[in-house]
Amino acid sequence: MTDNSPHKPVLLLDEARCKKNIERMVQKATASNCDFRPHFKTHQSARVGEWFREKSITGITVSSVSMAQYFHEAGWNDITIAFPFFKGQIDGLKQLNRSCKLRLFVNSTDDVRQLSESLTNEFRVYIELNTGSNRSGIHHENTPQINSIIETCTKFENVQFHGFYVHHGDTYKARSKEEITELIAPTLSIYKKMNVHYPEAKFSLGDTPSASVLTNFDDIDELTPGNFVFYDWMQVCIGSCTLNDVALFALLPVAQVSKEINKAIILGGAVHMSKDFVEVDDARNYGQVVNIAGNEITPVPLYLSALSQEHGAVSGNVETITGNHLVVCPIHSCLTANLNGHYVTRDGKIIEKRILS
Repeated sequence: MTDNSPHKPVLLLDEARCKKNIERMVQKATASNCDFRPHFKTHQSARVGEWFREKSITGITVSSVSMAQYFHEAGWNDITIAFPFFKGQIDGLKQLNRSCKLRLFVNSTDDVRQLSESLTNEFRVYIELNTGSNRSGIHHENTPQINSIIETCTKFENVQFHGFYVHHGDTYKARSKEEITELIAPTLSIYKKMNVHYPEAKFSLGDTPSASVLTNFDDIDELTPGNFVFYDWMQVCIGSCTLNDVALFALLPVAQVSKEINKAIILGGAVHMSKDFVEVDDARNYGQVVNIAGNEITPVPLYLSALSQEHGAVSGNVETITGNHLVVCPIHSCLTANLNGHYVTRDGKIIEKRILS
């Protein structure tokens, strides 16, 4: 950083670590003979997207039509929108469908019909499966609905059924590699059984913990994680990575240190960091303070213990605070990145991004 005393929160991006994370996941997907369609909702940056293109990635995943439009303008022409279809997407999808290969999530035969009638060129659809996390998608045992959607796809010339997609959010509850493997095992078992009945379908897996830890992807055709590009403190706690894999940090100005109550106030609230947290020993951690020395990142006994809109409260050994800012490893890098307008690399370069929804 060229500015050692930022007057507002700054997102520090370690370009070398980020590229190393990309390279590692590309190699894992290649070794497993999986298509790699990384989720770009984490970084939301055309420049960071180029680092993927340099590794011969051609298909990507996003979470909204506006995000798809942004990356299409940046030259990406094979895009999965990993969010359930709803009518408000139609106008944007019509524009994208003219020159972009689209993969869309559908939940009903009506979704398929409406999309087919609205879009001129061919597109593909996923059925998102609910395999137990209950966030979204069709329950994997609802065979009649699944079969009805697939059959409906065959009735329209411009629709192709692509496959099944799972983002197993329960892996975010893990606190070790072993727990990740245990939590994702039922989903892999479901995929294995479904593979017998739907041999032509592609089977996709989207969560960073599973993609980072698993070594066997025999029943998976596509990997679509996103958070791995930066990782964060939650992923460290989960067991998906080490702290030295994390590529995104927040530099937060110190406003007040109160040694008598062992608390500090920094400029870094919910509008900068998000309200996500990890709970350790009945204490909520909204961001872990770290020290970066050369290529080594180490945690220090300080953490964000409370957040309001702009304020962040820091607890721990505040007597160790000597500088004008703290370096904080975010709990959830996807949300922290989304709340800020650009990144600054360790050598002071600005990397632009969009705040997309």
